[in-house]
Order: sequence, then C-alpha cells, then structure tokens
Amino acid sequence: MRVVLAGLLLALGAGCGDGEGKGERFAIYHLETGIGRPKSTGELRCGPPRQVCPGVVEQPPPHLFRYAVLRKPDLTADEIDRSSARATRDPGTGEPLVAVDLTSEGTRAFARVTKEAARIGGRDLGWHHVAFVVGDEIVAFPEVDYDDFPDGFTDAPAIQFVAASQADAEELVRRLRGG
Repeated sequence: MRVVLAGLLLALGAGCGDGEGKGERFAIYHLETGIGRPKSTGELRCGPPRQVCPGVVEQPPPHLFRYAVLRKPDLTADEIDRSSARATRDPGTGEPLVAVDLTSEGTRAFARVTKEAARIGGRDLGWHHVAFVVGDEIVAFPEVDYDDFPDGFTDAPAIQFVAASQADAEELVRRLRGG
C-alpha cells in the first residue's frame, strides 16, 4: 500500500515550541541517509506493535530490530510544540494518528529534510522516507513522493504520523508530552 507523506500533513496552525518539555526524545531523520539497515544492535529500535519497520521484509515485523544512527537528526524536539501533541484519526481512512505542531524553525527544518528526501529519491528513481523517532523507537517512516512533491513540504505547520492503534496513538502522545 502506498503511503504518501502528503496525507499525513493535514493539521493546521503553527505551534510555539517549548523544546524544554519533560517528554521523551523526538527526532526526524532522512531515513536512507540518517539511519542504518536493520540489525541486532544500534541506538534505535522498531518492532511490535509497529505494523511495519524499515528494511524488514516480513510485515508485521516478527521481533524487535535495531538501527544505527548515521548522522544528527534533521529535526528535534526543540522544533515542535510538545503541548500540541494529540491523538486523532484520519478523516478519510479512520486510521489513528499522532499530530504535533511545528515551530517556525520546525517548519523550515521539515522543509529541508523533505526536500532532501524528494531530491535524492528523484535522482535514485525511488521514494525516500522520513523517519519519526519517539524515545529510541522508529514509530513511522512515510515516503516522500518526488513526483508529487519535488521540493518536499515547504510550509507544513504541523506533522502527523500513523500509529499502530488508538491506544498506541494515546501512548505516543503521553510519551511526547511527558505525562
């Protein structure tokens, strides 16, 4: 099934981030350049309850996989408004989502990382992805369609990503907010 990042950017309104919150680490990486392939060791993890994990053929993943971090994140918790984190549902599909407002710097950082993913994906003729990380867990990695969005997402005031379930969405919000 084709998941396009555009469908994940439905929230409106700009945030005023508080990067000082007590929530868990939050980061966004260009997956193909910032995170290694699945192995048994690494700083990041992905596995159940996630329905998909990057680079894993068998879906849902049968066990926990680890990933090395290859470079600094492209966007961090300093560039989101933790207090805006909320569980919601996609109005078209009913899928559970987590939505978070970006700060003005977050909007610029998200534009940079999605532009990079689109440009390199276009060069490679293959979609590239952005990985959303909460704590040490890769929770989503939507693709950036270089045909539809060759310059990435230039003015996204917020991000949304699919959760494994409504309970998972609520738990991710709690982890982001630190509550």
